[in-house]
Amino acid sequence: MENLALTEANEEDIDFLLEMWNDPRMMRYAGYPEGRCWSDADIRRWWQGYLAERRRSGNEEPQLILHLEDGTAIGESHYGPVPDGFEVGEWRKPEGVKCLMTDIKLLSRYWGRGIGTQGMRMIVELIFAKTSCELLVVPPHRDNPPAFRVYEKAGFLLTGIEAWQGYEMMELARERFNKLYR
Repeated sequence: MENLALTEANEEDIDFLLEMWNDPRMMRYAGYPEGRCWSDADIRRWWQGYLAERRRSGNEEPQLILHLEDGTAIGESHYGPVPDGFEVGEWRKPEGVKCLMTDIKLLSRYWGRGIGTQGMRMIVELIFAKTSCELLVVPPHRDNPPAFRVYEKAGFLLTGIEAWQGYEMMELARERFNKLYR
C-alpha cells in the first residue's frame, strides 16, 4: 500500500490539473468532449470560477488532490451536492435525501497499482466524516471496467440504471458505509 494524502486543491495545483485534464487516456471517460484540450488560460479561468463558486456555496464543493507520500500529485476528485429534483437518464435523486456525487481520476501512469481504490476509500471516508451525506453516488462509464472495480471495492453498489450515454450510477448509502468502514 502506498502512503497517500488527500488535500484540498490550491493555486499550486493548477499546473498538475492542467496536465491531468489534457491526458486523453485519463479523460476519455470523464464526460468531456473528445479532443477537448485545456490551455493555461482555460485552467486559470476555471480556477477563478471554482474559487467564486466555493465562496458562493459555502465551500460545499471542494476540489481534492491525491498525493504520494513525497508530495507528488497523482490524482484528483471533486464532490458536490445533488439537488432535489435532479435526474439524469433513468436515475433520479431520492427526494429529501442529502446526496453527494463524486469521482476519482488518476494520472494514467499510476493505474493498476491499487492506488485508485485506496484513494477512493479515503474520499468516501472524508465525505461521510465531514458532511451529512446520506447517499453518495458515482457515474462510471460502462466501457471503463477498472472504474467499476475501484468503486465496488470502496463499497458502491451498481444500480443497474443508465444515467446518460453509457454512464451508469453506483450508490453508497451511509448505512452501508457504516457497516463496511467500521
